[in-house]
Amino acid sequence: MAKTKWNLLFATFILSCVSLTALIVSLCTPYWVTSEAYEASAFKNSEINYGLFSGSLTQNFLPNPRYYDLTLTCLYQEYVCAFSCQQDEESRTDEIFNLLKGLRPADCPVRSSKMLRMVHQADSQTVFQDRQTSVNFDRSNFINTGLWVSTVVFIGIAISFAAVSTSFSIINVLFNPIEPVFNVFGLFIWNGVAIGATALCMIMWGALFAGTLIDNIAITDTLTIQIPYRSSGLAALGVSYWILFLPIVLHGLNVGLLLWRRYIINKEPPPTTIDVDRSDLTIIMF
Repeated sequence: MAKTKWNLLFATFILSCVSLTALIVSLCTPYWVTSEAYEASAFKNSEINYGLFSGSLTQNFLPNPRYYDLTLTCLYQEYVCAFSCQQDEESRTDEIFNLLKGLRPADCPVRSSKMLRMVHQADSQTVFQDRQTSVNFDRSNFINTGLWVSTVVFIGIAISFAAVSTSFSIINVLFNPIEPVFNVFGLFIWNGVAIGATALCMIMWGALFAGTLIDNIAITDTLTIQIPYRSSGLAALGVSYWILFLPIVLHGLNVGLLLWRRYIINKEPPPTTIDVDRSDLTIIMF
């Protein structure tokens, strides 16, 4: 029976390790959203994928594709974020500000060969003619700053408590802590918080996708009104998002294993007690 209880605790350690790995992979990989962008005169649709912080764009306007890096940039005072293709922070900020004002931003530096970069620069000679006109642009096409920040915060909380769950699981395997927050009772708390934070992370990003990204993926091309790129109906939630179901299931299994362990302990027969008749004077001999 003692071996079974030890095995159940060790199983929670293994599951917590897998959950922690899945959360870190989800945070670091750029596949929270995958999409295409349509332009009538393009050779074929552009291909886009990005995560919480960065991504990439393959623009197929010509038969030779052009590759761009995307970086999430926020104007916190304006409560908007978008994925910019510029390489330095100042240029990215200027680009998002111009997009917000309805102005056409500077062309993006190409992440490919020098020849493709020269072709791209040759096509950009007409960029500046549209910059004198400013229009009121729909903020709903941008990424909502509050939802993005909430997503990052909750996945951070989930990673933290998954790590705490992993640590205290192995502590309970090797030792027998007395304090409730460190023993098996605490494992219920850490696993429960990890489940809740991961679920809220998925809810926040799902709400952002359903409210904005499904119609406009908020990259430079689809936000520039002078360029008729469209992504409506072409975007989908990527594998980096769906992998978050795994930590929810794993921590749920942990809770189930801990409840099973408690059931085994409660089912054990109570220790044998010896009743001593204290009125019997013979006990003095012992």
